[in-house]
Amino acid sequence: MMLKFFRTPQLLLLAVVLLSATPGFAQSAARPQVKLPDGQVRNVILKNCVSCHGIDDYAFHAMDRQGWQELIDTKHKQARNLQLSLRDERILLTYLTTSFGPESIAFPRNYVASEITEFFDNVQARVFLERSCTECHEIRVFEHRKDMAGWRALVLDMRERGAEISDLNIEKLVEWLGRVRGINPVE
Repeated sequence: MMLKFFRTPQLLLLAVVLLSATPGFAQSAARPQVKLPDGQVRNVILKNCVSCHGIDDYAFHAMDRQGWQELIDTKHKQARNLQLSLRDERILLTYLTTSFGPESIAFPRNYVASEITEFFDNVQARVFLERSCTECHEIRVFEHRKDMAGWRALVLDMRERGAEISDLNIEKLVEWLGRVRGINPVE
């Protein structure tokens, strides 16, 4: 009886439902969701880290204490002139090593583009840019021309630095930028 069930249209229906749910899962998994910890480390992170990037970036790594130390030294102290007290550095390194140490699994750096059916018009795109970009810097997209892949890479980089942009809005913005500020724009 059970074998007969798997040879019926119900199996096909089940497979279609499961497969249609998979893209949504893959898209939502494009960015890790790291919860801001409590206690002293929370204050250290808020004081030293989140002005440049979100804490979700931590999940892209699985390093030992030395690896985290090198990342802080090269990309933060040297490249960004971060002034981190010895006490704060120890607290941060302990948190990073405990939460994102070599025994953890680093979150993959991949992105599955959402399929969109709604598009930004010029007004919507400019309002979105004002709301999403100017919190950290001026709007600079009008100085550049890129293909869709270039715009997508830029917008994803901004999200990795802390911009709050959903996958759907990334694709709406990328489509608009490609249309208006692309290599061969359609204005």
